Amino acid sequence: MLHENIAAFLLNRNWVASDRNEKFTKYSPPRDLGLPDNYVISVPINNNHVDFSVFTRNILDILGSIYNLSLDELVLIIEQEQTIFSIRIYDENTRDGKISLSRFDEVLERIKSILLDTASFVIDKNSTSTRVPPEANRYLNLCEFIETQKGSFIAKIQLPQNELIKERELFDRQEVYSREINTRVKNVLSFVNREVLTPRLVDVTDEYLIENEELINLKLLKDIETFYLNAEIKNIDFSFTNLSESSKIESQEITRQKILNLSNFIENVSNRAVETIRLDFRGLITSLKSRDPDGTRNAITLGGSYQDLPVVASARLSSDDYKNALEAHKLKQYVNISGTAKKTRTRISFIEVDEFLIEE
Repeated sequence: MLHENIAAFLLNRNWVASDRNEKFTKYSPPRDLGLPDNYVISVPINNNHVDFSVFTRNILDILGSIYNLSLDELVLIIEQEQTIFSIRIYDENTRDGKISLSRFDEVLERIKSILLDTASFVIDKNSTSTRVPPEANRYLNLCEFIETQKGSFIAKIQLPQNELIKERELFDRQEVYSREINTRVKNVLSFVNREVLTPRLVDVTDEYLIENEELINLKLLKDIETFYLNAEIKNIDFSFTNLSESSKIESQEITRQKILNLSNFIENVSNRAVETIRLDFRGLITSLKSRDPDGTRNAITLGGSYQDLPVVASARLSSDDYKNALEAHKLKQYVNISGTAKKTRTRISFIEVDEFLIEE
């Protein structure tokens, strides 16, 4: 209901419900907004209140002035529960809010690729896949371009928030909702800005790839690289605003060296790509780790070979399998593990163990 969504918008931005009567709840702002100490916003308790539409329009106008959002954007965020994705490009050529047609086309085309390939990444769950599943196009078709604003160049896109994009399949983990894709877009852009577009080089190891496997997809990284190059990005902000949060990713002084670091990162990732596969592995246990063998957080590390290459593998085991692993380690017995794993050239990390057997 609308009054509940207004309350959620305020509470998720650290407003506090300071008073309540039979008609209204009063919300006090967080200190960082710099509003007077006695400032409150009164929200009707139910949508049936007399003049409810007038109250809500006034509230949206106030929130728009506080958070620099238009009435149309607030309607999308609060009434329709959508996400607003903003891209702000600022340099000497966009100071008056204008941008050349060729550059504008490049921005839109590359943002489209980023959204489409992020959706594909979430759906396929594969860092090397170049496939575009039909559900990814469904997500893209639900995104809508919003009018641009002046003051540098700002493009805004409405992202669907609660749409079912992919239904559960017989052997699949779960449904995919649009909010998962929106979150992945934000997390990947933040990761690239924080980890890659920096003066230093990232040491891309197998462990690093497995640790960050939900943020690294080769096709998506190349989309981002092409976006920065072809749209001639020097400074850019990405903002995501919805009912739950407002977040901003700021990337400034994007130099040729930073772009080169991104290109090198992509090349290093391609040489050590992570793939998710079902496999059988045979090896010797080299270490075990558990705080409670009767619990579920029981980990083992193994040494062995896979496809004629030396590999280090790791897996979490059930309590019974872990106790058997303790015995196998003592007796230096080979073990066989079957299941689903994240694999690089030298590392295997089982995410699901279907069978654990000890060779006699």
